[in-house]
Amino acid sequence: MSAETEAVIRELADRAAITQVLHTYARLVDEREYEAVAALFTDDCLADYGQGEGDTLHSAKEVTDWLTRQLRHMKVTSHHISNVEIRFTGADHADTVAYLYAWHILPGLDVDPVVLGRYVDRFVRTPAHGWRIAERRLFAHGLVGLPEGILRPLPRKDA
Repeated sequence: MSAETEAVIRELADRAAITQVLHTYARLVDEREYEAVAALFTDDCLADYGQGEGDTLHSAKEVTDWLTRQLRHMKVTSHHISNVEIRFTGADHADTVAYLYAWHILPGLDVDPVVLGRYVDRFVRTPAHGWRIAERRLFAHGLVGLPEGILRPLPRKDA
Protein backbone atom coordinates (compact mmCIF):
# COMPACT_ATOMS: atom_id res chain seq x y z
CA MET A 1 0.00 0.00 0.00
CA SER A 2 1.35 3.42 -0.93
CA ALA A 3 2.00 6.15 1.61
CA GLU A 4 -0.66 8.26 -0.10
CA THR A 5 -3.27 5.50 0.28
CA GLU A 6 -2.31 5.01 3.93
CA ALA A 7 -2.70 8.77 4.54
CA VAL A 8 -6.18 8.76 2.95
CA ILE A 9 -7.26 5.77 5.03
CA ARG A 10 -5.94 7.37 8.21
CA GLU A 11 -7.81 10.62 7.46
CA LEU A 12 -11.05 8.74 6.81
CA ALA A 13 -10.65 6.79 10.05
CA ASP A 14 -9.91 10.02 11.95
CA ARG A 15 -12.99 11.70 10.45
CA ALA A 16 -15.15 8.75 11.52
CA ALA A 17 -13.66 8.75 15.04
CA ILE A 18 -14.22 12.50 15.52
CA THR A 19 -17.79 12.27 14.23
CA GLN A 20 -18.38 9.35 16.61
CA VAL A 21 -17.28 11.50 19.57
CA LEU A 22 -19.80 14.17 18.56
CA HIS A 23 -22.63 11.65 18.21
CA THR A 24 -21.71 9.89 21.45
CA TYR A 25 -21.80 13.23 23.28
CA ALA A 26 -25.41 13.80 22.14
CA ARG A 27 -26.48 10.29 23.17
CA LEU A 28 -24.80 10.43 26.57
CA VAL A 29 -26.34 13.83 27.37
CA ASP A 30 -29.80 12.45 26.56
CA GLU A 31 -29.13 9.38 28.70
CA ARG A 32 -27.98 11.65 31.56
CA GLU A 33 -24.63 9.92 31.63
CA TYR A 34 -22.83 13.14 32.49
CA GLU A 35 -19.82 11.42 34.07
CA ALA A 36 -19.30 9.53 30.80
CA VAL A 37 -19.55 12.81 28.86
CA ALA A 38 -16.45 14.03 30.70
CA ALA A 39 -14.42 11.23 29.10
CA LEU A 40 -15.08 12.80 25.68
CA PHE A 41 -13.18 15.94 26.71
CA THR A 42 -9.55 16.45 27.62
CA ASP A 43 -9.06 16.92 31.36
CA ASP A 44 -7.95 20.52 30.80
CA CYS A 45 -10.55 21.42 28.17
CA LEU A 46 -12.15 24.82 27.69
CA ALA A 47 -15.91 24.69 27.09
CA ASP A 48 -18.00 27.81 26.60
CA TYR A 49 -21.72 27.01 26.60
CA GLY A 50 -23.26 30.45 26.93
CA GLN A 51 -22.98 34.03 28.03
CA GLY A 52 -23.86 33.68 31.68
CA GLU A 53 -21.57 33.61 34.66
CA GLY A 54 -20.36 30.06 35.11
CA ASP A 55 -20.92 29.06 31.46
CA THR A 56 -17.18 29.00 30.67
CA LEU A 57 -15.71 25.76 31.95
CA HIS A 58 -12.05 24.83 32.37
CA SER A 59 -12.05 21.07 32.87
CA ALA A 60 -13.94 17.91 31.98
CA LYS A 61 -15.19 17.77 35.58
CA GLU A 62 -16.65 21.28 35.23
CA VAL A 63 -18.44 20.17 32.03
CA THR A 64 -20.01 17.29 33.98
CA ASP A 65 -21.06 19.56 36.83
CA TRP A 66 -22.48 22.20 34.45
CA LEU A 67 -24.54 19.68 32.46
CA THR A 68 -25.88 18.19 35.69
CA ARG A 69 -26.99 21.63 36.92
CA GLN A 70 -28.41 22.83 33.60
CA LEU A 71 -30.39 19.71 32.75
CA ARG A 72 -31.44 18.47 36.20
CA HIS A 73 -35.05 19.66 35.84
CA MET A 74 -35.50 18.48 32.25
CA LYS A 75 -37.90 15.58 31.95
CA VAL A 76 -36.50 14.57 28.55
CA THR A 77 -33.89 15.89 26.12
CA SER A 78 -33.10 14.95 22.55
CA HIS A 79 -29.84 16.25 21.09
CA HIS A 80 -29.08 15.87 17.39
CA ILE A 81 -25.73 16.56 15.74
CA SER A 82 -25.46 17.11 11.97
CA ASN A 83 -23.58 18.98 9.24
CA VAL A 84 -20.23 17.90 10.67
CA GLU A 85 -17.27 19.66 9.05
CA ILE A 86 -13.73 18.65 10.00
CA ARG A 87 -10.54 20.50 9.10
CA PHE A 88 -7.26 18.92 10.17
CA THR A 89 -4.70 21.41 11.44
CA GLY A 90 -2.05 18.77 12.08
CA ALA A 91 -1.69 15.02 12.47
CA ASP A 92 -3.21 15.14 15.95
CA HIS A 93 -5.36 18.30 15.81
CA ALA A 94 -8.64 19.14 14.09
CA ASP A 95 -11.14 21.98 14.09
CA THR A 96 -14.80 21.06 13.70
CA VAL A 97 -18.15 22.73 13.18
CA ALA A 98 -21.28 20.70 13.90
CA TYR A 99 -24.91 21.78 13.92
CA LEU A 100 -27.03 21.16 17.00
CA TYR A 101 -30.77 20.66 17.41
CA ALA A 102 -31.58 20.20 21.10
CA TRP A 103 -35.18 19.64 22.20
CA HIS A 104 -36.11 19.65 25.88
CA ILE A 105 -39.18 18.96 27.99
CA LEU A 106 -39.32 21.05 31.13
CA PRO A 107 -42.43 20.46 33.27
CA GLY A 108 -44.68 23.47 33.62
CA LEU A 109 -43.79 25.20 30.34
CA ASP A 110 -46.28 25.75 27.55
CA VAL A 111 -43.57 25.39 24.88
CA ASP A 112 -40.84 22.76 24.73
CA PRO A 113 -37.51 24.64 24.72
CA VAL A 114 -35.38 24.12 21.63
CA VAL A 115 -31.82 25.24 20.93
CA LEU A 116 -30.76 25.55 17.30
CA GLY A 117 -27.06 26.14 17.16
CA ARG A 118 -23.61 24.93 16.36
CA TYR A 119 -20.67 23.60 18.25
CA VAL A 120 -17.31 24.97 17.17
CA ASP A 121 -14.75 22.56 18.59
CA ARG A 122 -11.04 21.90 18.63
CA PHE A 123 -10.13 18.22 18.87
CA VAL A 124 -6.83 16.64 19.86
CA ARG A 125 -5.72 13.03 19.53
CA THR A 126 -4.72 11.77 22.97
CA PRO A 127 -2.32 8.85 23.39
CA ALA A 128 -4.59 6.90 25.75
CA HIS A 129 -8.11 7.68 24.51
CA GLY A 130 -7.92 8.82 20.89
CA TRP A 131 -9.74 11.94 19.70
CA ARG A 132 -11.10 14.19 22.47
CA ILE A 133 -12.67 17.65 22.62
CA ALA A 134 -10.08 20.16 23.85
CA GLU A 135 -12.15 23.28 23.22
CA ARG A 136 -15.87 23.85 22.62
CA ARG A 137 -17.90 26.97 21.91
CA LEU A 138 -21.67 26.93 21.48
CA PHE A 139 -23.29 29.50 19.20
CA ALA A 140 -27.06 29.93 18.86
CA HIS A 141 -28.79 30.15 15.49
CA GLY A 142 -32.10 30.48 17.28
CA LEU A 143 -33.99 29.66 20.46
CA VAL A 144 -37.56 28.50 21.00
CA GLY A 145 -39.13 28.86 24.43
CA LEU A 146 -35.91 30.21 25.96
CA PRO A 147 -34.99 33.80 26.78
CA GLU A 148 -32.90 35.64 24.20
CA GLY A 149 -29.35 36.38 25.27
CA ILE A 150 -28.64 33.20 27.22
CA LEU A 151 -26.47 31.84 24.41
CA ARG A 152 -23.90 33.63 22.28
CA PRO A 153 -25.50 34.39 18.91
CA LEU A 154 -23.86 33.10 15.78
CA PRO A 155 -21.91 35.93 14.13
CA ARG A 156 -23.36 36.65 10.69
CA LYS A 157 -22.52 38.92 7.81
CA ASP A 158 -24.99 41.73 7.30
CA ALA A 159 -27.44 41.05 4.49
